[in-house]
Amino acid sequence: MEKLAVEAFEVARVRTNARIVEGDPGKVICKEAKRIKPVAVVLGSRGRSLIQSVLQGSVGEYCFHNFKSAPIIIVPRKEAEEALF
Repeated sequence: MEKLAVEAFEVARVRTNARIVEGDPGKVICKEAKRIKPVAVVLGSRGRSLIQSVLQGSVGEYCFHNFKSAPIIIVPRKEAEEALF
């Protein structure tokens, strides 16, 4: 995680905080974000289908609906991005 934090700063001049926390992912992310007050929360997408997301929900969707103190940015998988071009 430290390597990724260094790369994020070198490439985009973005300072990151990495933590390993146990619990329900959406709830834990929202709780940690509320605690550290980030400028934005960036999450990766698993690339599930619309039906899978509707039936199972997603961490990104949970955070989007339950954390309003900063923007939630959901980044698609690289394969999904390449399929658009």
